[in-house]
Amino acid sequence: MSYLFVFRSYPDIDHMLPLAWKLAERGQQVHAVISPGYDPGTDHRLAFATQVSNLHVHRLDSGHRMEMLWRTSLPYAMGFMLRHRVRVVAVEWGAGLPVGYDRLASAAGLVAVARSLVRSVRHRGEAQQVRVNHIVAARLLRRARLCLPHGLSIKLDRVSSSADIGVDIDWSDRNRFTVYVMNTDHHRRWFLEHANGDPDVVQTWGSLRWSPEWFAINRDLAPDVEWPAPDGAARVVFMLPKWHNRVHRERVVGLVKRLQALDFVSLALKGHPRPAEGSADPLRADPEVDFGRILDFSTKDSVGLIRAADAVIDVGSSIGIETVMQHRALINPTYVHELTTLFDDIPGSAVVANDADKVIDSLRACAAGDPPLATPEAYDELMRRAVFGSRDAPYDVMDHYYRQVRALTGAPD
Repeated sequence: MSYLFVFRSYPDIDHMLPLAWKLAERGQQVHAVISPGYDPGTDHRLAFATQVSNLHVHRLDSGHRMEMLWRTSLPYAMGFMLRHRVRVVAVEWGAGLPVGYDRLASAAGLVAVARSLVRSVRHRGEAQQVRVNHIVAARLLRRARLCLPHGLSIKLDRVSSSADIGVDIDWSDRNRFTVYVMNTDHHRRWFLEHANGDPDVVQTWGSLRWSPEWFAINRDLAPDVEWPAPDGAARVVFMLPKWHNRVHRERVVGLVKRLQALDFVSLALKGHPRPAEGSADPLRADPEVDFGRILDFSTKDSVGLIRAADAVIDVGSSIGIETVMQHRALINPTYVHELTTLFDDIPGSAVVANDADKVIDSLRACAAGDPPLATPEAYDELMRRAVFGSRDAPYDVMDHYYRQVRALTGAPD
């Protein structure tokens, strides 16, 4: 018996690999399937996880083109599951199966399967199709289908780029997973109240990515970032936003211009990990932004970058959790965006800056050796709501995931 994880991108590995590693570390056979377009050879997290001998990485785009096309086909996925006795297939957040898969023996079921076969031929070789193939194969072979987070939503008024809290969307296809996992309870409640979520399917297990056990491992694994800075200057990283996500671009650019002129700040920019949604391009388009005074660390790993920083400026991203857990100052410039997040709702978890002067005052305190860190009470509440799935400490996130996934196979702990 074994478990199969489909990885498509850097964020997927961030949030799903801890479970694959924990299963393998406790003696289970685990297969990590890497979709085309991602190079696992340079990933320090995969390098660590595969030190456990029973975690096996399968890169689908290796070899010549015909081999890759075969490996990314639906028949290959089914054969792989049978050959390795896969009992649970884990993929990252996204759409589930169409309605016909509720009753495979019906006319609608036969049509749905036929359409899946046609699509698997038309789109074979594509990373998204690999995910679909494995969901379909798992349903046809009656294997458990587990949908895991590829991120953590800290937003309290917005679920996605197209869905506000309170807006109804039909995402009932997610109910065709065996389990659809949420990190946070506020996100699950939205699914149940506004997206036709099934309470038996949509469950809150907490955050693997920031579970204390994996956080400590991941922090130590992250590559060091060399950051030359003048004596007495605070190292400040600005985590750039998804530019379309209720952000006032001109205010972001204006804040960067203010910060680049400060002699007590060494400023670095980190683009969003999804380049199409967040990048330094709007800043580079402005001739008054001086990249001679700014470091562009968009290619650096966020964990190592935060470790090297004194303060992090962030706009509505869950990377703020990493910042607080690493005991760095977190600054939320609320005037540059229209989002409401956990950091607004938990007093003392971050500096809530209503203007650029408040941002600068906070950075001046960092440079003076008195960074405005999260209070112990705020830290505990952030962990409870964002990492522990609204459960009180002590709560072992990774152990809970392990036990729940083992239960999907009917196996004892």
